[in-house]
Amino acid sequence: MRDQEGILLESGTNEVEVLEFQLAGQGFGVNVLKVQAIEQFDIAKVTEIQLAHESVIGTYNYRDGVITLVDLSHALAVEAAAVLPPEDAAAVAAVVEAMPTDRTAERPAQEAPAADAAGAKPEDIETRIVLVLEFNEQTTGFLVGGVNRIHRVSWNAISPISPYLASAQTKFTGSLNIEKREILMVDMERILADIIPSTGDAYSLDRAHESSRAGASRADIPILLAEDSPTIRSIVTALLNRGGYEIVHAFDNGQSCFEAIQGFKQQAEKEGRPIHDFVGALVSDIEMPLMDGMTLCRRTKNDLGLRSTPVILFSSLINEQIARKCESVGADGYISKPKFSDLMDLVDKHCLTQPTTA
Repeated sequence: MRDQEGILLESGTNEVEVLEFQLAGQGFGVNVLKVQAIEQFDIAKVTEIQLAHESVIGTYNYRDGVITLVDLSHALAVEAAAVLPPEDAAAVAAVVEAMPTDRTAERPAQEAPAADAAGAKPEDIETRIVLVLEFNEQTTGFLVGGVNRIHRVSWNAISPISPYLASAQTKFTGSLNIEKREILMVDMERILADIIPSTGDAYSLDRAHESSRAGASRADIPILLAEDSPTIRSIVTALLNRGGYEIVHAFDNGQSCFEAIQGFKQQAEKEGRPIHDFVGALVSDIEMPLMDGMTLCRRTKNDLGLRSTPVILFSSLINEQIARKCESVGADGYISKPKFSDLMDLVDKHCLTQPTTA
């Protein structure tokens, strides 16, 4: 693996690789770090589940076990269509399968041929593709119409979802314009929270514990939250408020959060006060438009010199390799979604014992 070069998530390079897939001629995107495999759909591998969510097709035989198979076209309320023939889908699958396990080493340079969406004809379900994704510490299959190619871009190129669409019900976190085509970034965590009961339970605020310590100490500690998913942003804000953290500044992307931290630092210096009066801690997602959480953490610690300000990365991507990347950019803690109660413990650990100088 190359050192200190433009490797995704190596040290907060603010880059992301997006796998573009298709549903009814529309391009959608998912972070390649979530992708474990791409394979041709085989209906013989499906076992239907009674009383399952209407977007769940059933279980799907995958390698040595079974995973839940979700009809993504149904979950997103779009009509599915195959836009690449199987041989082209296999080309993209070969790229993903050739990736190292840690998803951070150098990628093969090849790409699959682009889809001719205008000439695509709907096919029946047997021609469709299964994206096997791993996030939130579980593996899930998503049935899609086809796959296109992998795009490596800066998070700056991904625009936050329009404020008119950014409700708690939206299933998108941003959009990417490639070759005059709009690719919508899908909020996979939101989809699982809606359709898989175990995930929904994990997202419940009932899992949050009430504080047994003095609420006043928490009430005066301002928390900055950077999270592009309206659903997660709302839950974490409510969780912190319920636990006694009354001052929560929430942002839907890392860039806006970084600019706010810059402003708070200037205000602290002007008033001769410690930065912790304005930024008690930063809780951030990793995947976000404009600036990712790794870059946000690195720039907060290094560019602004706020090394004593606690930064906690809260992401569906956390695994052993990503944890090392979190440490490399100076994160004080990291926790996998959707462990909300554990997140509260981590915030307490750093906030209630934090130093009082920058």
